[in-house]
Amino acid sequence: MTEKKRIAFLCHPYHRGGVTRWMADAAITAAATGYKVYFVTVNPLKEFLSAGGRATMLSLLSSYGETISIIKADVDYSFEFGSEAYRANIYRGLILRDVLLGTPIIASDDMAAWRAAAAVADKYPMIGVLHGDQDYYYSRAIVFHRQLSWCVCVSGRVKKNLLEKCKEIDNEKVHIIPCGIILPEFVPETKPNELTRLVFVGRLTDYEKRAYDLVSICEQLHLQGFPFQLHIAGNDESSKVEFTEKLKECGADKQVIFHGWLSGAEVQHLLSSSDILLLTSNSEGMPLVMMEALAAGCGFVGTRVSGVEDFENHTLAEDCVRVYSIGDMQAAIAGIRAIAAIPETTRRVAARKLAESEFRMEVCLNKYAAAIGASAGKKVEPKSFKLSFFSKLQSRLIATARYLKVRGK
Repeated sequence: MTEKKRIAFLCHPYHRGGVTRWMADAAITAAATGYKVYFVTVNPLKEFLSAGGRATMLSLLSSYGETISIIKADVDYSFEFGSEAYRANIYRGLILRDVLLGTPIIASDDMAAWRAAAAVADKYPMIGVLHGDQDYYYSRAIVFHRQLSWCVCVSGRVKKNLLEKCKEIDNEKVHIIPCGIILPEFVPETKPNELTRLVFVGRLTDYEKRAYDLVSICEQLHLQGFPFQLHIAGNDESSKVEFTEKLKECGADKQVIFHGWLSGAEVQHLLSSSDILLLTSNSEGMPLVMMEALAAGCGFVGTRVSGVEDFENHTLAEDCVRVYSIGDMQAAIAGIRAIAAIPETTRRVAARKLAESEFRMEVCLNKYAAAIGASAGKKVEPKSFKLSFFSKLQSRLIATARYLKVRGK
């Protein structure tokens, strides 16, 4: 009888966006496709002061208790405000207590999780995932490269930069695997008119997103008499006022609709009813919104950044994707016009097929399984640490002082 495939996810307690959403979705999909899945995290007895209203990871997985083994410990402010070593020690204890020996572990993007996984890497093969083209991620791989059994980079650029920054890492450990998503049902919506519906999803105040390029794009399309409507999701009221004034100056304010913050379901509806997603970013890792847009059958025009550039010349990209150099507004306009000129059905089918072939979570997990199988059995040295009674007490005292300081503000 073939042994059941196993995987463990080690994650901090709160949902913080793309990385943690991927952790939850990957765990859910792995369990549904026959894996024995462990999800290791902690349960805040009271909402952390730093939670900001975010959902806990346990709440995201609450309805999957029969298919996913939830490994948790109840924690209080001493975990939130204590030392990194204290948090790592709790994670390490949970792994050793309840995760079957030899199970590969994927750590989330915080240092305590990486440190805990590295401490038991000789018993539980460690998978480090670099979700972005940032030193934040490269620094973790540099510190723990000897403990990693596999290092997954979400794009070709991330792998290239990792190998340049960490020349000691074993190249055979490094794999390029784009993040996967759970593809929604394919229900593209028919447009009510002949306008090309453009959409931008993101904070207008985020410098890295270069949202101010949207004004230039709208101005040029307006001057060229191109019939369009731009829908913006993610703005706040102040950025709406600021951008409306800029759009008025170039005469394109009537062609832009601000939606503010939208739920995931509302963003999905917006993408399904749009023609082209615009991505104007200075940098990305593997843009989740690009994957979601293509899955919805929405075309894509974006900057040549990490993740995006990997699919510029894909065989399915000709009918749904255009890529341009950062800040090149002429190329951006040309890309929009080219994608808009492709028949809607052709564009939508190509976009969905591209998403299914490259971004479906099952495809992602199959690539993880192949990488694990290719280098199984290699020995690594753990990066162990000890937490003495005095260190635990010191962490507790520091946590109490920090908690009282923050609560008193």
